[in-house]
Amino acid sequence: MVLAALVLALEGEAPPEPLGLRGFFYALLREVAPEAHDQGENPFSLGHGGREGAYWARFAFLREDLYARLAPRLFALEGQEVRLGHPFRVRGVFQEGHPWAGVSTYARLFQGPAGPDLPLHFQSPTFFRRKGVHYPLPEPRLVLESLFRRFQAFAPLTPPEAVREALLERTTVRFLEGRTRPARTEVDTVGFVGKVVYHLPKATEEEALWLWALGRFAFFAGVGAKTSLGYGLVRPWVSRVQTSQEPRPDNGMLGG
Repeated sequence: MVLAALVLALEGEAPPEPLGLRGFFYALLREVAPEAHDQGENPFSLGHGGREGAYWARFAFLREDLYARLAPRLFALEGQEVRLGHPFRVRGVFQEGHPWAGVSTYARLFQGPAGPDLPLHFQSPTFFRRKGVHYPLPEPRLVLESLFRRFQAFAPLTPPEAVREALLERTTVRFLEGRTRPARTEVDTVGFVGKVVYHLPKATEEEALWLWALGRFAFFAGVGAKTSLGYGLVRPWVSRVQTSQEPRPDNGMLGG
């Protein structure tokens, strides 16, 4: 089963607005896949970024059938005008060749290096629903629960219960560097941006494999709340905290 992230390169005078980005994508969903609104977990995540007129918008898919239905509509936007809160011209559509674009499979998430340290870069504000409020700290259990929940909703395999419990109970933080940043949702909130190295002490080979598979999955699924507004945009990063003997991260992507 395929995972994919498509990026629209945009020409405009201001960055995309989170609510405008979601509104644009939900309009496409209503036309092509209206049932996607009715699921407990979103089978997609959105993102945006860029600067000085060269902005981008990102659409990632956790279900192959949804990707197959929406990708032709997104590729057809090249050269067209779109409105994502502000008007933009679509300069190009990328499935590879952009840092936030890529294609993988659920099986490929388990290939490549794996170890007890997982470095994640939280690119856009990340926060979690906790006791009715938004909570901005990337605690290991909150991050992993978010990823496990989305993985179990859409992946063709289920994590062993013993592995799930080991990751949720024992994973800790080895390194953290970041800050909070305002996030625009239906209410004002803040989220965490920065870099974290998560560490699983005495990890077995199977536990390390699942830890890294979830880290690669985060590239497509996002982490935490409001990923449909572009929040929780996350990817593995190369950490200087790791020793030269420890594995270097990749996103498990094909052709990129």
